[in-house]
This record gives sequence, C-alpha cells and structure tokens, in this order.
Amino acid sequence: MRDELSLTLDEDDFIAAYRLPARPRRLAVLVPLLALILVFLIVTLLIQFPEARLAFAESPMIIGQTGAVILAASLLLLLLIATPALRRRAARSTLNDHPGMRDPMHYTIDPDYFHVRSTYAEACYPWAQLWDWRECERLLVVMPTPRNFYLIPKSGIDPAVLDRLRSYLARARRRASAS
Repeated sequence: MRDELSLTLDEDDFIAAYRLPARPRRLAVLVPLLALILVFLIVTLLIQFPEARLAFAESPMIIGQTGAVILAASLLLLLLIATPALRRRAARSTLNDHPGMRDPMHYTIDPDYFHVRSTYAEACYPWAQLWDWRECERLLVVMPTPRNFYLIPKSGIDPAVLDRLRSYLARARRRASAS
C-alpha cells in the first residue's frame, strides 16, 4: 500500500528532534548512585583521617583541584540550564537559514521505498538503506545517515499510516542489523 503525506514543519518539531534520546533506565539510576558513593567516600575520608582535613585546608594542589572541580560543575550546571534556549535557537536557525524548510514536505511511503520531496530537493531511500529512526510523542525521525534526518510530525496523520511506517522502519532495522 502506498501512502502520501504533505506536512509543514514548525519550530517545535525541530526542538523535539534536537532533544537527546532518553537515557536508558539503568543509567538514570546508576549515575546518581555513583555520585552519591563518591561523595560518601570523600566525607568518610575527611572524617576518618585528620590529615585529609588538613590537606583540604592547606595543600595548594588540593585547593586548586577543588576550585577546578567547582568551576567544571558550575559550567556543566549553566549548560544544563541553557540547553532549552540553545535548542530553540538551533531550531529557529534551521528553519530560517535553510531554504524551503518552511515549505511543505512531501513523503511517499510504500513497501519498497521512503521517498521525500521538498521545494529544493528530492530523495528516495530503500528501507534497508536507512541508518536508523526514533520516535517521540510528537514526531517520527527518520535518519538515512547519522547526520541527516527527516521529521514526520504525528499530528493529523492517520494512525494506520503511522503503524505501516513503523513496521517498514522496524523491518528495515532488523535487516540492517542482520547483515
């Protein structure tokens, strides 16, 4: 069965696409646990050994390293706080600086190919040649290469068409991993 979609992308679609994929549940628990263990070990060291407390107070090397760690943690925190604004700016830049991105995208989905047509470009990919895909609540992201992607917003699309697209993508992923 052949399906044809014509969709116009907006800034929120790109913001959703630029979000990092969710961390696996195991890592979401492991990272805070490792940080907690590290803090526990440092506190235990400071309580158990008076020389360690003295070193933190008087050693220029440890004072300098502590300052560097605090600076790195502060910069990481600032980056985490700025991430939503940076993501929005990247989405706006993508729409404004790439010709035709505000025009409708036309997708043709059939059992053999994934075909994309925009104002200035046209591409046709056999399903087995696609690199990967991912899905979030708002859209499907189809990646023919690691650095190229096509967005398919789910709003307004027939659920049966989305199910067929997912099945083509899932079969393509299995074929790609089997070879």
